[in-house]
Amino acid sequence: MTPLTLGGSTARPPQTFPALLDLLESRPQPALIWYGAGEDQERVELSGRVLQNWTVKLIGLFSQECEIDEGAAVLVDAAPHWKATAVLLAAGALGWRATLVALGAAQNDDDARAATASALEPGLILTDRPGDWTGAGPLAHALGDAELAALSPGLLDASFEEATGQRLPAWALDISAEVRQHPDQLPAPLPPLELPGADAGAGAGGSVGGGLVVVGEPTEVDLKDWGLVRWGGGELFARMLAAWAQSRPVVLFQGDPAAQPKAWEQMLRNEGIR
Repeated sequence: MTPLTLGGSTARPPQTFPALLDLLESRPQPALIWYGAGEDQERVELSGRVLQNWTVKLIGLFSQECEIDEGAAVLVDAAPHWKATAVLLAAGALGWRATLVALGAAQNDDDARAATASALEPGLILTDRPGDWTGAGPLAHALGDAELAALSPGLLDASFEEATGQRLPAWALDISAEVRQHPDQLPAPLPPLELPGADAGAGAGGSVGGGLVVVGEPTEVDLKDWGLVRWGGGELFARMLAAWAQSRPVVLFQGDPAAQPKAWEQMLRNEGIR
């Protein structure tokens, strides 16, 4: 299979978030491909245009519903997912300092997640497990005065409760229930915030020939000219932005390559990675 691209490169890669969103909007080619962790190997593909559309709707939602200033800290506590990726892009475009919890911590270690939140003191926590933050454990204490927004996993979810069977508190923001009501155009011009690594030609850690593969658990494999990074930490977001700025796709593999070798190899073949 021919390796994916977003349709060629521009003379000068975008240096700011508004310019990157303009580039994505112009691209009907795949920008983000997500593989779920289940046995059925669910696959969701978003073109640059669709990713930009989701991001713009999220920007509108957050601008209207969240009282968060530019430069504020936000915590994204979610498993590797295309919706969480769009949330990161929207947060960055709004000038928020987004910190992403690694997959292992999001699944198993409430104390580590609570410590991250306490140290960060975020104004907003975006999570696919809102019940953890509203229960009786350490996360409820760490929530503090932060706003809470819930992510559900489906493409067409009408609400978090419909998708998961879990009811949200009335004060929490249900992203699935609200995001589709927002327009496909930005409510106001975005500030011309520079992309991380833009001073290095938008190449910060990006790949040259291929795109970027993001894995839920660390793995040591040779992907030739494709970049490889784990979900979580500070490097991930800059590398995703760099891939898109170079008109390269991001492939998100939610599972563990070591635990799911057949699914991993099938994904690599499907996307023409090796």
